[in-house]
Amino acid sequence: MIASRLVLVLASASLLRAEPVIYELRPGPANRLTLTVEKTGLMSGRKHRFEFERYRGTLVYDPESPERSRVEFVAEGNSAVCKDTWVSEKDRRKIQNFALHDMMAVERYPELRFSSTGISRKGEDSFEVPGLLTIRGISKPATVVVDVKTQSGRLTSLAGQAVLRMKDYGLKPPGALLGAIGTKNEMTVDFLLVPSTPAEITQTTKPEAEGAR
Repeated sequence: MIASRLVLVLASASLLRAEPVIYELRPGPANRLTLTVEKTGLMSGRKHRFEFERYRGTLVYDPESPERSRVEFVAEGNSAVCKDTWVSEKDRRKIQNFALHDMMAVERYPELRFSSTGISRKGEDSFEVPGLLTIRGISKPATVVVDVKTQSGRLTSLAGQAVLRMKDYGLKPPGALLGAIGTKNEMTVDFLLVPSTPAEITQTTKPEAEGAR
């Protein structure tokens, strides 16, 4: 009798366990994906800042055991827009052209990819997400630190960053011609993303599709 009750309890617990939820990560009004390169020397404190306008990702989130979650993310290299406000418009265009075509070589390597290989908890709502980051066809280990916000078991936002070394991916900083003397080897990727479930995306796009008929 005791054994039967134990089996029943375990079975009930298994049925009550929340299933992993699939979220999609994509551009939105509150979202951002930014790459920043700092300068040194006389221009210390200045930064080259690029914002990616097109990206997509899938997060399989386990609300009961976040460490079991996994993520795949892709950013389109040619969607990076230089947002420097401390240079002339002419130099800003030069910096963007150099970053896209000389540094990232977007014609040959159009995508930047990240695939998680594990997740470990740093704090109550903070996690380290190691994985493989591929830039210019070169894959290197990278760790993203992510702060998670939830409400009633649902993910409401992901905020985080990763610090990378340009030389690891064969990236060369802009030359003196672009006013980039003293650029650091490190670059920082930071983001704020509001995840959406496929059902929410369908509800958002359905009125547009109906209006197009």
